[in-house]
Amino acid sequence: MKETSIELCHPFVTVIIPVYKVEKYLHNCVESVINQSYPHWELILVDDGSPDRCGSICDEYAAKDSRIHVIHKENGGTSSARNAALDVAVGEYVAFLDSDDFWHKDYLKILFIVRNVAIL
Repeated sequence: MKETSIELCHPFVTVIIPVYKVEKYLHNCVESVINQSYPHWELILVDDGSPDRCGSICDEYAAKDSRIHVIHKENGGTSSARNAALDVAVGEYVAFLDSDDFWHKDYLKILFIVRNVAIL
């Protein structure tokens, strides 16, 4: 698939991570997205009213990488956080990642390889 400037302006996949009381795991989780071998993504971190430093950590990542966006909201649970992110997502595809988990560096690349094979 040939890459166009429109695809670069509008990330192909939106990654959504709801964040609540995961200060211990958040760096590993976000770094696993940043280090993806597939570069065409945006990341939406939803601080779901976390009482720890999670909101600040999210803001620090967003300040360093323009592909990362942060939503701060009152606690409403995982579904509420995901829905808030879906309202602003611009990717053609959406991937969810739990904030206490992480991805292999080729996770998104493999998903799109499988997708392309399935289309054929």
